[in-house]
Amino acid sequence: MSDKKIANVVMQTHWDNEWYFTDREAQVQLTYNVREILSMLERGEMKYFLFDGQTAAIQDYLDVCPEDRSRIVKLVEEGKLFIGPWHTQAETFAVSGESMINNLIYGIEYADQLGGSSYVSYLPDSFGHPTDFPKIFNGLNIENLSIRRGMGDKHNVPTEFWWESNDGSKIMTNVLIDGYHWAVDPYFEGDLLTRNIRPECTTNDMTSLELAAHKAPTKNFLLPLGEDQTPAFANFYELLDKYNKESDLYEFVETTYDEFFAKVREEAGDSLPTYKGELLCPQYSRIHKSINSVRYDVKQIHDKVERLMTYTVQPLMAMADKVGLPYERGLLKEVWNLLSRAQTHSVCTNTDETNERIYVRLKEAYDLALTAQAFIARKLAVSSKYGDNSTPMVVANTLPTKRTLTDRFKIYTKNEHFALLNDGQELPYSIVGKTRPYGGVIRGDENLHDEEKYYFVTEVEMTLEMNGFSYKTIEVDDSKAGSDVTVAINETANVIENDDYEITLRGGELTIVNRKTGVTYTDAIRFSNDSDAGDNYDHSPMENDWELDLDLNNSLVTIEKTPATQTLTAKGKWLVPANMEERAARITSSELAYELSLSLCNTSDVIGVHIEVDNKALNHRLRMVVDSQVASEFSYAGTQFSEIAREVNPPELKTWKQDGWLEEPTTTEPLLNTVALKEDGKYTAIFTQGCKEYQIVGEKFDKIAITLFRACGHFGLPDLSRRPGRASGTPNKITATPDSQLQKRLTFDLGIVTGSDYKSNLVRQQYVEFATDTVFYHEQNLCRAGEYNISFFATNPLREQVPANFSLLEVEATDAVFSTLTKAKDNNGYLLRMYNCEEQAIEAGQINTVHGYQPRELTNLLEQSQGEVTPTLRQGELRTVRIA
Repeated sequence: MSDKKIANVVMQTHWDNEWYFTDREAQVQLTYNVREILSMLERGEMKYFLFDGQTAAIQDYLDVCPEDRSRIVKLVEEGKLFIGPWHTQAETFAVSGESMINNLIYGIEYADQLGGSSYVSYLPDSFGHPTDFPKIFNGLNIENLSIRRGMGDKHNVPTEFWWESNDGSKIMTNVLIDGYHWAVDPYFEGDLLTRNIRPECTTNDMTSLELAAHKAPTKNFLLPLGEDQTPAFANFYELLDKYNKESDLYEFVETTYDEFFAKVREEAGDSLPTYKGELLCPQYSRIHKSINSVRYDVKQIHDKVERLMTYTVQPLMAMADKVGLPYERGLLKEVWNLLSRAQTHSVCTNTDETNERIYVRLKEAYDLALTAQAFIARKLAVSSKYGDNSTPMVVANTLPTKRTLTDRFKIYTKNEHFALLNDGQELPYSIVGKTRPYGGVIRGDENLHDEEKYYFVTEVEMTLEMNGFSYKTIEVDDSKAGSDVTVAINETANVIENDDYEITLRGGELTIVNRKTGVTYTDAIRFSNDSDAGDNYDHSPMENDWELDLDLNNSLVTIEKTPATQTLTAKGKWLVPANMEERAARITSSELAYELSLSLCNTSDVIGVHIEVDNKALNHRLRMVVDSQVASEFSYAGTQFSEIAREVNPPELKTWKQDGWLEEPTTTEPLLNTVALKEDGKYTAIFTQGCKEYQIVGEKFDKIAITLFRACGHFGLPDLSRRPGRASGTPNKITATPDSQLQKRLTFDLGIVTGSDYKSNLVRQQYVEFATDTVFYHEQNLCRAGEYNISFFATNPLREQVPANFSLLEVEATDAVFSTLTKAKDNNGYLLRMYNCEEQAIEAGQINTVHGYQPRELTNLLEQSQGEVTPTLRQGELRTVRIA
């Protein structure tokens, strides 16, 4: 038996659909490259080719070359061309769990139409990998994963290991320790064995080839041949034979990823080490942890679409399906497709032109999702029963549990006063605003307007008791006035309160008192402003940075009170340096106008935080800093379907440069949904709706700094303080990205909750409610514009009248967290997905229906049967229940 190490050579490409180029520019290169690849496979110039583990590029190719569909199908069926399972290579720390699942399902289904999907998750260039990957992949029958970034020596694993989620799911994982790209040029230029390519990481003095072989736990190691946007090259077999003759250390064999993983299983199998946790270490590859705060405007709308689809549109469409409105799967698929096309691994590390195209794509997805929500609610309204003197307004709860829901609604009436009724019972409400617009043909001279065409738009606040997955039809009757109507009070004061909190703004300091725990948080929220000399990949402070502590002194403070809510608003202007030159000179000439609103609601224990800023300064970062009074060694951040503990002060921060790491292992961390600091008897958690980055700061590491936005002006820059060496992106070209300076008005929505007994499932349930907007639609003919453009369109009622009040199903007494509700693809019932963040089993709860439905079975993420429904969710379980 030979003692040679076996280099498993895989011909492949890594295809960025867009980056420092647009998708259309890439499509030209793609067209010619794919034609060459197909021809070379057909001629036998290579046996196999991996097309980057995705399908979006193949879809783009077939859009312009549909005649080659049969060629692709044949090569895929013959096991020569490998596509999928991803549709696009998502940036995994910025994408929600349901979004990730839909990306993969779309990729698998599209690949299956072309002969069959690969079930090796190939992610060669995503910037780190979350702890939930094994459970997500196992749910899709994916058992093998190949990645590049995120592993370091601290993980104590070789390049092949078992990766395990907190539910016990495992996936065999390969790490391309020095990347997927380094070998292609020396291989095809004939000097693979002699060029001595060195890794960027200087932890050791091995060549890239030696490192790949050394780190492998078996005789087999992977040697991919292909770089970004590269074609397939000729002379592959001639050179393969040459290297086999020349090398005494390595045997080079052409293979596939499936064959490679099979070899490792056979040789090592269960003896491979197991790793639990996330992979986010920048020792061998750059991770760009502060990438998550660039282009906040893009990330905000991306987050908005994900939440809208997951928590609102899909459940609402399932509810409406039951009462007769067909489930339009194609609409949902189009939104998820557009969303996945905006989730490329580079997360806005693109040129301005490319980022603009991504934003437009996201806006299209948002318009589709929001309009679908509006249409469904409107269809229910026009199809329900209501009185002759009334117009119908539908309000829906798209979550599975009973809720006491407080929200604000716009009511359109001919007369100023009106009553709101449900099931004949009058509902109390509070008026928070009123206008009287014109509903006729608008003329330049308002004196020509018909007085009869004026109407009232009244913003009201109501509290409603809602069943799980339900809607109510509220009748708006303006033939009479309501008997239980209050008006919001606006006053100049500095205190708001409810049963949970008292919030005071005095002397520029915000103090929060938790009335249930008795803890007082003095100076609870402040703002921090520092420089950003970095680029779209990484925040980097300038030399001799000047960090400003921004308070709320001299702000104009107002209070709004209703019976259910109280809001404190502070408006003012901060002075900050206009640019880095001013910061170096300690000058502040740029006004940063701000508006901060803190809201309390009697039916929620979350403090709502709304911030608006008008940014005119360059190269800076603005953060909201919350004092938790919890000094902790770890932060606890929400992941796709669980929670991860992260060190707040890892030891490698002191030694990374001398150890040869590629960038600083900064404690600026990705923020997907929640982050918390906790100790016995006390915790503070923060929820986000678009801000994607946090850091634990303060001498005691007791403050949570949420990056609101950072403004920078370049695609990639060299020699940054936290990232030495070449520029990321295009090292041979410096590209300005002025749009990344975010010179515009920005809005931010966050939530804060404090308490005594931290439970990750409870905190995530609170986040889901915070992240879910209330569905409502008032059908009327006074203003065809209404809230939505489609209000202009005529809409027929359904053939059969729908119930005025309806609940599809309800989950009671559960500690599980809601993920989403959809209709099964085989039309056999509905699929309810929930999960358990905890490290112990929990009660699944009781699923109640009134339509003869029962929980029939568990399924995986591909809707394949997984057995009977059990009464508990095991630790970390991601569960899908078929209800039919």
